[in-house]
Amino acid sequence: MGQIEVFSPAKINLFLSVLGRMETGFHELASLVAPVDFGDTICIEAEAATEASVQLSCSDESLPTDRSNLAFAAAEGFLLRSGLNWKVTIDLQKRIPHGAGLGGGSSNASAVLLGLSELAEEAGQLGLSGGERLELAAELGSDCPLFLHGKPLVMRGRGELLSSISEEARQRLVGRELVLFKPSFSIGTAWAYRSLSGSGGRFDAREWAERRLSAWEAGEISLETLLHNSFQTPTFRKFSAFPALFERLEAQGFACLMSGSGSCCFALADSPAQAKTLISQVKERWGERCFAERAKVLG
Repeated sequence: MGQIEVFSPAKINLFLSVLGRMETGFHELASLVAPVDFGDTICIEAEAATEASVQLSCSDESLPTDRSNLAFAAAEGFLLRSGLNWKVTIDLQKRIPHGAGLGGGSSNASAVLLGLSELAEEAGQLGLSGGERLELAAELGSDCPLFLHGKPLVMRGRGELLSSISEEARQRLVGRELVLFKPSFSIGTAWAYRSLSGSGGRFDAREWAERRLSAWEAGEISLETLLHNSFQTPTFRKFSAFPALFERLEAQGFACLMSGSGSCCFALADSPAQAKTLISQVKERWGERCFAERAKVLG
């Protein structure tokens, strides 16, 4: 059928309010999310076969290459729903650290869906409609649907309810310079959610969260003022490496936030020179081998 290379971006949560636990067992969110120009590269090759199959290889040997990997599961789901008898071979070149709160696995899944859809279109075959891709992405994971859009969005529900932001607000975000940085350890998502229902954390009020998002979109408050993450307080209480670095960066005027449930964080920069300074500050505190990368908001 053909071959295609697809970029799989990381995402950051510029605002993340956890509002409580729903009857379904999932947690309800209100979050401003943006893809960035740092991410993974996925090469997908498809050829006609007597029966559908998927093969996945990954540059990170610590990651699984079976259906427990979302990229594999996405390809398998695409073939099952489309009825295409393709042999799909996926080569995943990882740059996004896992266990970071950057949505790497979810991004990989959506990138595979988009890549296979393009290959099907080029081959003149019926793949999946936009609605079918969105439905499958939501089944694969709460963060997957947002990566099908490639622009800043507001996520609600468990992440499956997506709302566009105004063009003016989008323009304020696109191209914004930042630095991603992560310590050597990861944070378990299950622990992060448990921390909010314990004595060390709390859920946000829906009215407060929506008011903040509306104020930012209307231009009444700056992005730096909007920054919020429900997980940050309990996480910083447990892991002293975070507040120690944040206090240092914030004292120099940098706005910082943890992304998702961590452990990756980001700091906003006004220029490439500032971003370079940020990276130096992070590595001075956390060591030269820590993850620290420049990025820009896509959209």
